[in-house]
Amino acid sequence: MAKCPVYSVARVEGSVARGKLALIEAGLNGQIKTGKKYRFFLSACLLCGSCVQSCPSEVDTPRLVRLGRQKLAAAGKTRWLKRLFLQRFLPSRRMLPVLFKGARACRALWAAKVPDSSGLHVRFLKGPGGQRHSLPKITKPFFTDRELPREFTQAGLKVAWFSGCVSNYLRPQASESALRVLSKASACVVVPATQGCCGLPALAAGETEAAKKLARRNLEAFLPEGGTWPDVITTACASCAVMLKKHLPELLASDENLAARAKTFGDRVEPFSRLYSRLASGKGDAGKAKQPGLPVLTYHDPCHLSKGFKEKDAPRLLLTKLAGARFVEMRRPCGCCGQGGSFNITHYDLSLKIADKKVKDILASGAEVLVTECSGCILQLSEVLRRAGSSIEVISTPEALELYGDL
Repeated sequence: MAKCPVYSVARVEGSVARGKLALIEAGLNGQIKTGKKYRFFLSACLLCGSCVQSCPSEVDTPRLVRLGRQKLAAAGKTRWLKRLFLQRFLPSRRMLPVLFKGARACRALWAAKVPDSSGLHVRFLKGPGGQRHSLPKITKPFFTDRELPREFTQAGLKVAWFSGCVSNYLRPQASESALRVLSKASACVVVPATQGCCGLPALAAGETEAAKKLARRNLEAFLPEGGTWPDVITTACASCAVMLKKHLPELLASDENLAARAKTFGDRVEPFSRLYSRLASGKGDAGKAKQPGLPVLTYHDPCHLSKGFKEKDAPRLLLTKLAGARFVEMRRPCGCCGQGGSFNITHYDLSLKIADKKVKDILASGAEVLVTECSGCILQLSEVLRRAGSSIEVISTPEALELYGDL
């Protein structure tokens, strides 16, 4: 209860791990109806892992919540539009890009422009209360459709870059900066053209078959049969990294033709900050006195990086070494931002209440720039900071290195 971000604002038993596990057990045993309230409590989970981290027995509540959602999905008890998107559009090489292109072309019909000075360019309505979400402008062309390195032609560590959906369709800055800073660190970087969504939205919703389709697609894109395999697969989104490292091998473990290759895939996945801190080892000087007047940066720990990978040191090591900025630690840097993928859509009010706590800590830090390593966190924190009237810029770790570093 002390650690669960949802319980911290909802304050009901069904929102915390113990309550959810009791509901799931009763639902699976047929002791209660899996009706609207049951589905509400199962969906009201960020899958952030805070409960696992604080549990002495490390009970994997997120896995059990996904199991409960999987049973609901199999019984057809998820919304048809969500089911259509996850089953048909998300795994498709053709349909998802077409959907985003259509949204970009018809933007005037579903969105209203806001001033560029706000830092956000597109808004769309959500919910009966008319709450407004904010999104960056849909990029053109999509990142993976650009002229990018596709084959390992140079010496150095062979690195394959996974962009993720947000970086591919909405915010390519993280991928653009990452390719440049990795190349400067003498890595040979390629971007597989046929990569797709990591599959986490489908897996989190209980749509296991859709997640498996994406797992097979990404496996073939990054470790092709008869092709050259990378030494490392990396991404600037911690959520994507957890999905690729942990869940992709799990999804394909029962496929005797793919299991071994999937395990190799997972073994080669490394979060960006961990990889770059290894490549840039010895560069920069964290102890060097900083000049007055430098931009002040603070860092938000994404749940999937700090809890999924148990990685907190690597991004801080990089940020403290930046020659062009000064790093300060905020209070409760590991506090969840409340984004949680579709949680931000289905439980918008809870999401904002969780985010409001985060905003207070960010503002109190006195930082001018917020750095994080998760695409979802960037979207969420950009929106809630603007709602609070703040001009703090939210950027990814690779962008911070390029903008303020000399590593």
